[in-house]
Amino acid sequence: MVEKFEFDSKLKKNLIIMMVIGVVGLIWAFLAGLHDGHHQSRFWSNILLNVYYFTGIGIFGIFFVSANQLGYSGWITLVKRIYMSLSGFLVVAAVFALIIIGGVWLHYHNLYDHWALPEEMKKLANTKQTFFNPTFWTVRVVLYFVLWVFVGKAVIKAINSKDIADPKVYKRSKLMAALWIVIFAVTESFVSWDLVMSTDPHWYSTLFGWYNFASYGCAAFAMAILLVIFLKSRGHLPQVNENHIHDMGKYMFAWSILWSYMWFDQFMLQWYANLPEDTNYWVKRFDVPLFKFTVALSVAINLGVPLLLFIKRGAKRNLKYAAFIAVVVFLGHYLDFFNQTMFEPNAIAETKECCKKGEGEAECCKKKEAALATGATVFYAENKTEGKTEDKAAVKDEKPATDAAKTETTEPKSAGEAASQSNAEAKETKAEEKAEAKEGGKEEEAEEAPKTRASLGLPELMILTGFLGAFLFMFFREFSKDTTFNENDPYLKESLRHHVEYA
Repeated sequence: MVEKFEFDSKLKKNLIIMMVIGVVGLIWAFLAGLHDGHHQSRFWSNILLNVYYFTGIGIFGIFFVSANQLGYSGWITLVKRIYMSLSGFLVVAAVFALIIIGGVWLHYHNLYDHWALPEEMKKLANTKQTFFNPTFWTVRVVLYFVLWVFVGKAVIKAINSKDIADPKVYKRSKLMAALWIVIFAVTESFVSWDLVMSTDPHWYSTLFGWYNFASYGCAAFAMAILLVIFLKSRGHLPQVNENHIHDMGKYMFAWSILWSYMWFDQFMLQWYANLPEDTNYWVKRFDVPLFKFTVALSVAINLGVPLLLFIKRGAKRNLKYAAFIAVVVFLGHYLDFFNQTMFEPNAIAETKECCKKGEGEAECCKKKEAALATGATVFYAENKTEGKTEDKAAVKDEKPATDAAKTETTEPKSAGEAASQSNAEAKETKAEEKAEAKEGGKEEEAEEAPKTRASLGLPELMILTGFLGAFLFMFFREFSKDTTFNENDPYLKESLRHHVEYA
């Protein structure tokens, strides 16, 4: 029996409540940043994070159906519309993208200040200045959403056609599926550079597009599993059984391993190559305690949970257990995108003076500009360890010549005595540095962890809830437009008889 999902008023009401919670969270984040002189960076970075995350889930859903269409896959027929309807959010995402673009031109936010401001643009390489020209960037981002919304609808219409059994129509659906895969492959990589990697344009990764592709896939499979299980709990999709859930779970598990491989590849290759434009991204973030915590938690969730808890066959065939793992994976990849989008816009530059003893102001400024030009201090204005080393060198140089003479005439000491003397001198030097700092009216900040406005608190959870509500609202709105599956699909019988057996 073919049914049509009814988007009832109770479900709409619950999703609207979720959206209201999200609006409150956005207002909270906005008001919290009114007096920080930082363009409400927490507010804007939360918008970027959620728009980027849920957009990726939407475009990946069409990609997955297109790949199965080209591969003559039959098992997916009963759940095709689940994946295709994930793209319903793209219209909402396009509106938010226009808001972000407007913020760039009007300088309402600092998400892309490292290239949107003329004085910062000059610090980039010539090729990057051309690529991150605000006009060219705007045209690209608008083009992505135009292609996703309009071509995506055309692809869905072709694959879900009621005349799909006609060989000509089926062939056309495969051509449209191939077109979407090409569009997806290009735009998915470019949008990851334009919306996320460009928040820190001095850094780049040749794996970034693939890395985001893997994260999109994990989140999309998790969302699809949760939606199928939810619909079944309300009496819909009776033909979908544990075998279909099993296959969906296998894809989520496989993509989790792919994501782990991409994460390790990106990190390991940049660490091994030890290039400044690569390693600086990690060095400056590992100075932030919150980043060290969230990146470790992200890896533990996105690799450890699927690998340890979802590898067994039975785990993928148990609906409640699969739903639990899907929720964890969904939150884990939200955390992954949190790490990518939140820390650069929310960075707080150090205010400590850069000029050291015996160094002129002009020379100090030259060094600072050179450091900024190399991208070595994009995240924070100062490299603290360098200053500390210079201070110690200055202290040593200022020692009277008489001390050196005394050292030369003193008879050799034992190793233990020499070590004790060295420790005592180090403590004395440190005490002198603290005293000098206090005399200057400033507390020493060299040993403090760098500060950031990035936070993973209640506002973030509220904003995530709001965007999730909007995403689900658009999903159910799209899903309710047609029957839950296409009864004319030539592979429907194969999907109805789908059964996974192991020897």
